[in-house]
Amino acid sequence: MDSIPQELIDTIIDNVPKSSLLSCSLVARRWRRKSQRRALDTISFLFEGEVNCWCTDIAQDSDGISSYVRHVRIYEIPSWDEPALFSRMLGSLSSLTELTILSTHIPDESLGPISRGEFGKGITTLHLSYLSCTFAAMTSMTLSFPNLKELWVENCEVTPEGPLPTDLVIPQRGPLNLLVLGGSWDGTGEVLAKFRLTSSRLSLDAYFKDVEQLLLLSSETVVELGLRGAWFLRVPD
Repeated sequence: MDSIPQELIDTIIDNVPKSSLLSCSLVARRWRRKSQRRALDTISFLFEGEVNCWCTDIAQDSDGISSYVRHVRIYEIPSWDEPALFSRMLGSLSSLTELTILSTHIPDESLGPISRGEFGKGITTLHLSYLSCTFAAMTSMTLSFPNLKELWVENCEVTPEGPLPTDLVIPQRGPLNLLVLGGSWDGTGEVLAKFRLTSSRLSLDAYFKDVEQLLLLSSETVVELGLRGAWFLRVPD
């Protein structure tokens, strides 16, 4: 095994099915790290107990498993018994590039770390769907990640409580590669226009409030536009 170049080992591991990665990690020491990296590239949290176990038992090793994760999916956590777990879990993932949150509550306790830019520096893709949170939490999530390139915000239930944090870090960035907005988040267009969040590819629900502000804001940057539920194209009876 010592005579095989590491590049060849990595190529083999990149091309085996995921079901074989456990066996690959047992071949030799030089196979283990690459096998673990690929096996743990994406993880999912389906309830708060899993997040708690991660923060308690795994996340302490910053150079181990937590550094392998590139994509995290969080599903179906409508409330948190320990709200600080949300930001602790995200803060432990130093290599995270994609974050998907579905049908989950974003606790206000995470607002400070998010708005101060304490995590999320590597996130390039953010998908938020069917969330429940305050307006301040949603604004912080969508504006604070400095390297964000693709943003989906769809069918989120946002309540107006609380002002925007005074220490909100708004990174300097060019247009997003993709911005997809749908459902009802009152004031979205106003907020994104205020902070000049534009996109070269724009997909909007035509019933989305403030849609005209986003269209005007992105008029000089957008090269691809999609409108869903475009009532103004309907032919009258």
